[in-house]
Amino acid sequence: MRLTDYLKSNFYDAHELCSLLKISLEQLQLWQESSIFPNASYSIDNLIKCSSYLGLYECVEVTDYYPRAALDWGQMLIKHEVQHSSHAYELFQNKYITTLKACADRGIVSDDDKFGDDLIEHIQQVWQQYLCSKYGVISQNGAVEEVVYIDLGRSLVDALTEDRTSNSVPPEDRALLHEALKLLNRALSHNASHEKHNSLRYQYIESVMQKYDLSTR
Repeated sequence: MRLTDYLKSNFYDAHELCSLLKISLEQLQLWQESSIFPNASYSIDNLIKCSSYLGLYECVEVTDYYPRAALDWGQMLIKHEVQHSSHAYELFQNKYITTLKACADRGIVSDDDKFGDDLIEHIQQVWQQYLCSKYGVISQNGAVEEVVYIDLGRSLVDALTEDRTSNSVPPEDRALLHEALKLLNRALSHNASHEKHNSLRYQYIESVMQKYDLSTR
């Protein structure tokens, strides 16, 4: 699949996103300058050469692409009339903690301090990464729930496999490892073709499943 086809199939371009949110491009830029909305996941510069009866014309067109869940985040900003980064962060933090608790209720828990005593500090760091659109690239839709699934899933895989270096996984740990892989499978992007080999999906799902003879079913 061509990169442009991949982006059009999995992302909104800036004009589409603004149209769905019923805001202007200027408003979107203001949100980003105010640190309440993530940057574009991908920015494509196209050099266009146009030939016609009147001659040759060249120009560069820039197209920004945003993950599908950017629509949900924008709608939440509008619903809550968010204008300041502290308010946006509060909404993000609440969603993160609620999702983390839902995982804990299902028995999916990590002993990592970043999900315990250091949780608030960790969420603050993740918020900055969210605004930079790290998760708009590595997750399927850029949703806050997916952010949690990726954070928690990676932590569990690393803990249960000694950072993916152990030769085997004890039988008593395999059930939790399966749950971690399921979280990651729900959240991690399938990525554009040029990114697949270096992607987290390859490193944390495909390679782990093959090395430890696992399945996400």
